[in-house]
Amino acid sequence: MFSCYFSRHRWLGGVALSGLLMAGSCAFAATEERSLPDVPALLARVRDHQDALEKIRENYTFTANVTDHELDKRGVQKKQESKTYDVTFVGHRTILRQTALNGKTLAAADQAKEDARIEKLIKELTEGKNPHDPNAEHQMKLGVLLRAEHFKNGRREKFRNRDVIVFDFEPDPVFKPSSDYEKFYTKMAGTMWVDEADLQVARVDFTLIDDFKIGGGMFFDMKKGAHFAVEQDRFFNEIWLPISSSARFGARAVLFYNFGIEETATFSGYHQFRVSTEEKISAPAN
Repeated sequence: MFSCYFSRHRWLGGVALSGLLMAGSCAFAATEERSLPDVPALLARVRDHQDALEKIRENYTFTANVTDHELDKRGVQKKQESKTYDVTFVGHRTILRQTALNGKTLAAADQAKEDARIEKLIKELTEGKNPHDPNAEHQMKLGVLLRAEHFKNGRREKFRNRDVIVFDFEPDPVFKPSSDYEKFYTKMAGTMWVDEADLQVARVDFTLIDDFKIGGGMFFDMKKGAHFAVEQDRFFNEIWLPISSSARFGARAVLFYNFGIEETATFSGYHQFRVSTEEKISAPAN
């Protein structure tokens, strides 16, 4: 249940990952010394637990408010745009239904067009089809992250009054990317917070340690030093969902056009709209 997305003008953390960290929003502290569990086994359990989370997250919906700031090469803002989305899930897919632009509700005709697009997408997904996902190559997937990174320096902390285990991570030289997209994981280093009881990711914070070419460099190069963060919180006594996220990066587009992007996203209005006893997340096995 963790993902985040990035493109020239959008990174959305959620769930997924994606999914940004607002200044001062962290709530973690060092905790007492206790021995750590077997780290490889713990990370394997977190990865294996994702199937149950992907099923149960279909029971939830919330609102995302995403604000993008495009900066010139001097860091001066050139453009600002904000969008509001209703966020739902169907299987592995995150569904983003836009409802507002720059604080104004979409015009009736535009909303009808958007609703028709979403209705078609959901119909295709529920029929077992796999329609093209324009965000597929810009989604940070927890399963890949857990395979691609070397985790170290495990320690215990308290995060939102929960026991978490914190790891630093860096690219694992053994990992072999299967696509250009997966090369992204070979260029990041950061920190991950894992709720020990729920086996869910509470927070991820990472920085690019090398330049990364979006679209093989046809779109733009994301520069070394780009910073991303996603913070989640526990809802309905069972699932961690995004509450805030942030991204800041410099880039160079084709024709040597330099620019920067700052993006912040806040999430609210969490609802559990379908409850089934059979779909409740069971306590992770030890």
